[in-house]
Order: sequence, then structure tokens, then C-alpha cells
Amino acid sequence: MDNGVPPQRQSPESDRLSERMEAASDREKASILVDHFAAATAGPPSAWVDDFVSRVEEFGLPVRQIRRAATDLAWLARKNGQGYLDETDRARVLAAGNTPTARLCLAYIHGQRLRFDFKFAQLHRHCLEWLAEFDQDALVLSFAAFAALGARASNGPGLYRRAVDAPDADDKTNQVLLTGINFADHLPEQPQMMLDLSDEMMARGQENSIVYYRRATAYRKLGRFDDGLHEIDRAIDALGPGDVLVHEQFTQERRSIILAQDLQDQIERNTQAVADSIAAQVDERIAAASAELEQRLDEASLRLTQRIDVAQEMVSSGLLKMVEILGLFVALVGFVAGSGAIVIKSHGLQERALSMLLVVGGALVFFSLLRLVTTVGRRPRAER
Repeated sequence: MDNGVPPQRQSPESDRLSERMEAASDREKASILVDHFAAATAGPPSAWVDDFVSRVEEFGLPVRQIRRAATDLAWLARKNGQGYLDETDRARVLAAGNTPTARLCLAYIHGQRLRFDFKFAQLHRHCLEWLAEFDQDALVLSFAAFAALGARASNGPGLYRRAVDAPDADDKTNQVLLTGINFADHLPEQPQMMLDLSDEMMARGQENSIVYYRRATAYRKLGRFDDGLHEIDRAIDALGPGDVLVHEQFTQERRSIILAQDLQDQIERNTQAVADSIAAQVDERIAAASAELEQRLDEASLRLTQRIDVAQEMVSSGLLKMVEILGLFVALVGFVAGSGAIVIKSHGLQERALSMLLVVGGALVFFSLLRLVTTVGRRPRAER
């Protein structure tokens, strides 16, 4: 029945988009959508976001191609200075169809915009909402890890590991993670994490100039400057013409590597010079101390020799005195024995008196000799 209302017809541009999408492979569909909406990214989000979401659902793009198209369009919107999605944009898109695919597209577009501008705090707040629904999605996990690593949150490494190990991880998710690690200077293992992830990406054929650039940064931080120069030169060679800002960023990294290498060489030279100077001073002081020690040892040896001589002299003198005293005692014993015999044999009082006088005289002579022997050795030592 004709109600007088003409049927809705698609514009010629929409017809051409439909024809191109029907004839394209799944891998080509993302690029076709990016070409179709590229000009609209110069205006407000309302100029393309809702139509992009509807086209994604219309043509049934797989998740990997949605990520690719959303990432490229978000980058163009950033280059063109387009504002972020607000609640009005979100409400308008969801009013047309509040489906998981529509919500995932909004998360991808808004997450990439915040990631490109390094809005760690804002991205972290939105990831709390997105993870409640898409906690197994690799790109949403990558956004959460990027925000946590940039904000130095304690759960950053854990989220990073979950995103790397996610079954649906791809080049877009890994690029987000590689950039996030670059801001994780608080992690001691940061450079090695960058190399490990970039190795994995290169093994999967996901290498590009950015991957080489990140590897150069990691090698610079590890002090492997020759490897860093090799990687940054690969990045510059792989960079297409016309992207002046990225080229300047790469050349700045190259200058940083060269300056770091020169600084390291200078530090090593200065360190060696200081070490040589310290070693020379130590050798000089050791030589001086050795000479002083040798002199002191010589003096001590001389004093010890003198003391040994004195001790030997004292021992010899003592032994001689002991022999002299012993001789005197032997003589005394003989004298006493002889005197006793004389006394016994004496008959008269006069003879006995003379005998006793002889004994007393002999005793006095003995004690005089004994005193002379014991005091003779002291006088020269006292005089010295």
C-alpha cells in the first residue's frame, strides 16, 4: 500500500562504500572504512562516530579489523585536533543501538584518543567501566595496563602480563603495551620488558619503525649503544616520507644514544684516570710506609741485639760469680775442716786460742773475699 511517503534511499557515496565492502576481503575492510571516514575526523565526533559504529555492525567486521579501523581513525582525529567523545556522543551512538559491538567501538575509539594524548588518569577511570564488561578483551586490557604503567600503579605489571597473554592479542594491543612500558621508568626490568615484547612482535611479523624505535630506547637504557644505533637507523629507514614530527623524534633518540655513548666513554676515561692516580698515590704511600717500617725494624733489631748482648754478658758474669763463690765455699769448707782439726789437736790453752784466732781470721778473710766477688761486677755497670 502506497502511503505517499517516498522510500529512503542511500546516497551514492554510501552505495559505493557498500559495493567496496562487499568486494573486499576481511583484511581490506578496515582500510576502506578508514578512507571513507578520514575526512570527517576534521570535524566533531558527531560527524562520523555514530555512522562508523553502524557500518561496523552492518558489515560485520571482526574484532581485529574493528581495532585497526578505530585506531587509525582515532589517530587522524588527534592529528586534526578533534575533541574527545563526551556523554552526548556516547548517548547518541547507543540510542541507535545499545549493543556490545557499539559499546566496544566506543571504548576502542575513546581509549585510543586518550592513549595517544597520554591521559593516564582519565584512561584509568574509563578502564574501570570497560573492564567490567570486556575484561577478556586484549585491547581493553592493554588500555588498562598502559594507564597503570604510566601512573606507576602497583597493578601495572600484572595488567601488562594479562594483556600480553590474552588469546586475542594482536599488533594493535602490543603497540599500546610497548608504548606503556616506555613510561614505566620505575620498573628496573623496563628495558628488558621492551626488548622481550618487541622480540615477540617481530617474531609474529608485527615489526615496524615504532618497534625499532622502542628497541633503540631499550638498548640505550641498557648501555648497549651500538645495538641502539643499529635499531634507530632501522627505524629511520623504515619511516615513510612526510612524517616530520616522527622523524624528528627518531633523530632525537639517535642523538640521545650518541650523547649517552660519549658520556659513558668520558666517564670510563675519567674513572680510569682517577683509578690510575689513586693507584700511584697508594703505591707511593706504600713505598714510603715500607721504607719507614724497614727503618723501624732495623732499629728494633739493633736494640734487640744490644739487649741480647747485655743479657749474654749478664749471664756470663753471673755464671763466673757463681763459680767464684762456689770456689770460695769449697775453700771455706777446706779451711774450716783444717782449722777444726788443728783445734782438736791443740793441747794447751795458748795453742787453742791461737787456733781459734786462726779460724776467726780465716772467716773474716772469706767474707771479705765473698763481698769483693759480689760487688766487683756492679761498679763498671754503674759507671756506664
